[in-house]
Amino acid sequence: MSQTEKEQRVIIIAPIKQDAVAMAALLSAEGYKAQTCEFVDELSRQMVNSAGTLVLTEEALESPRVSQFLNMLEGQPSWSELPLIILTSGGESRRTALLDLVAGAAGTVTLLERPLSGRTLVRSVQVGLRSRQRQYQMRDLLRELENLNRTLEQRVAKRASEAIERAERLRILSIELTFAEEAERRRIAEILHDDLQQMLIAARMQSHALAKAKGAAKRREVMQMIEEILDRSFNLTRSLIVELAPPILHERGLAAALESLAAQTAKQHGIQVSVEADSSANPKQPSIRVFLFRSLRELLLNAVKHANGSAVTITMTRARPDTVKIVIADQGPGFDIAKLNRHEITPTGFGLFNIRERLTNFGGELHIESAPRRGTKMTLIAPLGATPNVRARRKNGS
Repeated sequence: MSQTEKEQRVIIIAPIKQDAVAMAALLSAEGYKAQTCEFVDELSRQMVNSAGTLVLTEEALESPRVSQFLNMLEGQPSWSELPLIILTSGGESRRTALLDLVAGAAGTVTLLERPLSGRTLVRSVQVGLRSRQRQYQMRDLLRELENLNRTLEQRVAKRASEAIERAERLRILSIELTFAEEAERRRIAEILHDDLQQMLIAARMQSHALAKAKGAAKRREVMQMIEEILDRSFNLTRSLIVELAPPILHERGLAAALESLAAQTAKQHGIQVSVEADSSANPKQPSIRVFLFRSLRELLLNAVKHANGSAVTITMTRARPDTVKIVIADQGPGFDIAKLNRHEITPTGFGLFNIRERLTNFGGELHIESAPRRGTKMTLIAPLGATPNVRARRKNGS
């Protein structure tokens, strides 16, 4: 018997077997599923909760174990009120006693006085089954609501977990960037102290020597040394300026800056770096341009360091009308992405984890494709215009 058939069945309890058989035959002839029992003792809680309606004679309620039956009725789920049809022949006082007996345990009770016609019984069963069907609909709605609540709770828990994890990742990123900024300051300070300052001291000493030099030949020699020192100082400061904020990036855009970076890297490290950059894909937001340039410079240096001299290609295109897509790829040894240390950070603060997090804050993405002996491909996707956060800050005047 299917679950639907169980929920539509009529359970008949009549100690006088002929009554049960007669009622079952009548209901079966009308197309109803009927199940007979002689005593209430034969009922189980599962039968009470899954039946369509219950027909019983007053004799069935005279069982010594009727209290167990009433307890089952009282223990029905909140949505359930199993319709009871009780057949009685004891007059008004008997009907009152039966109602008093079951009223506290059952919500829906119909008393039919015997003798009764078959049509009356069938009609009462029809009414009971319709009532029961509405209860099952309520049960299904409650279950659906429970499932929705459970799903919602799971989603909320997942979102909360993701928020906590993201907050922790941002906290780590903030700490790492603070350390990276401090390391960058120390690096610049060392360059200024160990290189530029020493050259300026040497230039000052040569200027003193120039003042004391006798003869045109000696003065020319000293002046030439001063010019060489100043040239080195100029080249050092220009290199530092380009590294910190390359003018070409602000004057001609990211495409030109990448071509310049490729040429400079190829010259310094002796590897082949090719660039195909669509100038129409230049990000309009300066902060995005600078970030992408610094990220790509870091990724290019990683390729130089780990790709064993493999050629590197950089392509920049429009992925969508409002998105720039930059791919940097090499044919080096590659690596196992699963073993990637997401807390790794470089001296410049632009490790892969940091690039991904900051791209996400800009509304972009970082995708990494690599495997041992399969090379490495990094794809950076970022908005061409101002990100929503930037637009919000501008709107608020901050």
